[in-house]
Amino acid sequence: MENRTIKILAIDDNRDNLISIKALIKDIIPYALTLTTESGVKGLELAATEDPDVILLDIVMPVMDGYEVCKKLKADKKLSDIPVVFVTALKDDKESRILALEAGADAFLAKPIDESELKAQICAMVKIKTANSEKHAEKEQLAALVADQTIEIKLAYTATLNLLEDLKKENEARKKSEEELWESNQFNMSLLQTIPFGIDIVDKKGNVLYLSDNLKQYLCEIDPHKKCWEYYRDDKKQCSNCPLFAEIIIGEIESIESFGILGGKTFEIVHTGMIFKGKTAMMEIFIDITERKRAEKELILAKEKAEENERLKSAFLANMSHEIRTPMNGILGFAGLLKEPKLSGEEQQEYISIIEKSGVRMLNIINDVIAISKVESGQMKTFVSPTNVNDQIEYIYNFFKPEVEQKGMHIVFKNSLTDNEAIVKTDKEKLYAVLTNLVKNAIKFSDSGTIEMGYVRRDKSCLVCTPTEPRRASLVSAPSELEFFVKDNGIGIPKDRMEAIFDRFVQADIGDKRAFQGAGLGLSISKAYVEMLGGKIWVESEEGKGSGFYFTIPCNKEPEGVNMAEEEVMVDGADNKPNKENQGFKILIAEDDEISGMLISMAIKTFGKNVLKTSTGIETVEVCRNNPDLDFVLMDIKMPEMDGYEATRQIRRFNNDVIIIAQTAYALTGDREKALEAGCNDYIAKPFGQSSLTALMKKHLRQEKVEGDLAK
Repeated sequence: MENRTIKILAIDDNRDNLISIKALIKDIIPYALTLTTESGVKGLELAATEDPDVILLDIVMPVMDGYEVCKKLKADKKLSDIPVVFVTALKDDKESRILALEAGADAFLAKPIDESELKAQICAMVKIKTANSEKHAEKEQLAALVADQTIEIKLAYTATLNLLEDLKKENEARKKSEEELWESNQFNMSLLQTIPFGIDIVDKKGNVLYLSDNLKQYLCEIDPHKKCWEYYRDDKKQCSNCPLFAEIIIGEIESIESFGILGGKTFEIVHTGMIFKGKTAMMEIFIDITERKRAEKELILAKEKAEENERLKSAFLANMSHEIRTPMNGILGFAGLLKEPKLSGEEQQEYISIIEKSGVRMLNIINDVIAISKVESGQMKTFVSPTNVNDQIEYIYNFFKPEVEQKGMHIVFKNSLTDNEAIVKTDKEKLYAVLTNLVKNAIKFSDSGTIEMGYVRRDKSCLVCTPTEPRRASLVSAPSELEFFVKDNGIGIPKDRMEAIFDRFVQADIGDKRAFQGAGLGLSISKAYVEMLGGKIWVESEEGKGSGFYFTIPCNKEPEGVNMAEEEVMVDGADNKPNKENQGFKILIAEDDEISGMLISMAIKTFGKNVLKTSTGIETVEVCRNNPDLDFVLMDIKMPEMDGYEATRQIRRFNNDVIIIAQTAYALTGDREKALEAGCNDYIAKPFGQSSLTALMKKHLRQEKVEGDLAK
């Protein structure tokens, strides 16, 4: 979602609820403007004057409940596009949800509100409103264009009909007198030359009696001996339906539409019977409607495209709702079951395992949504560093091997370069993300066989002409590239879907039931990442026989002998065990979320009993100033009053020794670099386990010991 000011209107008769919602929105979407009211009537007035992007609506309210408010909003054409999200504590009340849907609700939030779900709902609703606004603007623009052209054509057509009416009257008048007939013919001949349409006059036998200059310009040649159908016939219906082959009735008007004659343009041909120079004849007025037909076709295509986009978005939102609610249901459901007093230890471990898996699934969905949002908004950047692709491949192989073997399949890898040759300059996080996405898909859509992954180096060459001898060309070396692959023996991909699978949200439009186990963003993100790295991605597949995904990255080589700097120190099990030397550290936990603070306290209990806690950036700086003997600061980045980055910068003005570890729930590419630049020693992304935090703290304790030994 773009960082523009969005308006959110919250309607709830409980003022405490409004204060809570407003604070929560400010916390998760700083650039949002939240309007509040305790009255449904006042809410309708604010919606009309403020045009909010999203309305958060309570159901149970005096005077006018949420259902009535929603109905009135959806009945108003100016307000009907504003997404309405019902906020209710009645999450299991099926009848209330049905009533809400009948009233026009777009989504639901259950109290207590989960901030990640609230943010996801607001982002989704804002995108829906933006898409609707753009669609309406596009329709209005196209409608205006068609209306303008239609008006012009109607005016011209009206002028033509008026002319025909005049001609009819003139024909009746000619019967009275030869002199009047001759004068009328002279007048009409002069008039015909001025009409901005192509006109001809033919007799009953098809002989051309008159051709206007406007019509002659469309004809390749003029032959007085040709019949009219020899000029215009293109084996389509316009000549077979021509009134010339029936009885010509003076003054009767008939129209047909024809395409392909006269230079490939589309014409509306108007026929009318008349008397011309004393003979019964017929006049074909050729009105060029090519532009009008083109505008109509473009309007139809635009409408179909808008409907297709709307369908895909609706399918995606439904899929996202399922993907978020399913793991949340697992988390909340099995967390509730853990309260049962008679659970066995084995049952407790099983429930905990399900909760952990559900949490990981939800985190993957959130990470994908954040990644695609960053890509679309142009905020995603690349961070190039020396990367050993062999290490990447082997790590992914070892990580997924247990999961693959659990399904009764095999996974193998192929590294075609030595470790020294395999060091290239690229964005290791994006390379890892692409490979991981492809392997996950291979596991997901395969039930048997082998998953093969790896890479090969492709050396390229090109022909170059020399300036002195342009006719002679020589082969010169071009930068080589690495071609990665992930192959499986799974269900394969239909031919008509092989291009579409890289589009956003397309998974929601695929029939296989396994396709719905995810947000449908993985391949779209992978394609974006590969292109950011200067490569391309493609797929080769046969339905029922498996798929092979391939992508390339430039082989930007590092000189031999480059030492790869380890970003993480792998700490074995023995080092992670608590020891007496670790238990005397003085640690500050800077965290404004109470639950997160409790989890961190539990995770670091093996390191020290002297633990201080703060909840704001300003308070954190003061505690550090008053406790110069602090050993560790676990710094939350998002805190009130002053964020973790600024707090770290201020602490570094008077204390360069304390180890500061940044911890954040954002987990976006570049956060690590931003934290280190502010003065942090390291960075860890939420959610993290006890082992990850322990290993990170051990890493810095080990570094501190080594530096101390060197100083001696």
